Amino acid sequence: MRKTVVATALCALLLLVSAPPAAAAGDGDGVRIVNLNLLHGVFCPAETDGCLAPDRVDLLMRQLEDADCPEVVGLQEINAVLAKLLAKAVPKTCDGDYEIVPSGKPTTLDTERVLTTLPITSTKVEKLVGGFRTATRVVMKSSIGPLVLVVTHQEGDPEGKPPGPPCRNCPPPCKEQQAPIFVCQTVAAAALADDAGGSKAVRVLMGDFNVTPASARYQGLIAAGWVDTYTLAGNAECDASTSEGCTAGRDDKTLESLQDPTKRQAERIDFIFVKSPASCEQPQTDTASDDDGVGTGLWNDEPTVDGPGGLAWTSDHTGVSADISCGK
Repeated sequence: MRKTVVATALCALLLLVSAPPAAAAGDGDGVRIVNLNLLHGVFCPAETDGCLAPDRVDLLMRQLEDADCPEVVGLQEINAVLAKLLAKAVPKTCDGDYEIVPSGKPTTLDTERVLTTLPITSTKVEKLVGGFRTATRVVMKSSIGPLVLVVTHQEGDPEGKPPGPPCRNCPPPCKEQQAPIFVCQTVAAAALADDAGGSKAVRVLMGDFNVTPASARYQGLIAAGWVDTYTLAGNAECDASTSEGCTAGRDDKTLESLQDPTKRQAERIDFIFVKSPASCEQPQTDTASDDDGVGTGLWNDEPTVDGPGGLAWTSDHTGVSADISCGK
């Protein structure tokens, strides 16, 4: 049964080999998606203004335009400062085509924001067990059918310790699965994606999960039919000695780490997972961005040479991206 589910899920992706740069993938053959933990900057020295938060938002906007304005962008670690900066910068970016959801002032220092050029049919923000983390769902219309996106930032497993006892007060489906608290965050986020869009929807679950592919939580998602777009595209696993394929590891407390182009990453904990409906063609994968500005793999993993404020990096994390289409 597990092989059947995973085989079906592998139909989730048909990565575009090429697309005219003037065409929006959301209106053509596919949808381009970017995921990034933007870094709230609250642990940076006060005099650095959140590790140059205004400049980092400006750099992100420039990177989105350089990538021909991906249709969907999911961001994590959005606090009140970053939310305000985004609200000001996004309407000036990509001809003002992006809508920001959810709206309003964040209630914690670590929430999600989705920027999209696609028509939105519904949104929902769910508080995860632990009281601090959330998962944000946005359902959109797209050329590949209903697109159900869930963006989340999750707690990592306790270092050097077992996951812990089952969460007694966790809601379904965590309670039925006897899931520990942090495992429940992943189970609940996946369930939020499964519980919308209908049978023809393509589902995307993405964010900073704070666990690696070796973790039981990652493996549980794969067993449940979620496909890691990074590995499906044939990308090499993270090599900490070279930083190739890695998304996290830079210091999140100093401006110097964001201005130093030699600062690299050491682990892969940021993912874009996809689940598809049953009627998809055999997927083809391509790591290159071709002519549409976005490939499947790491996003902006090379340092910027002329960033505002001397920035080499937008965040302590490296983004990940996917170029998704689904045949019928």
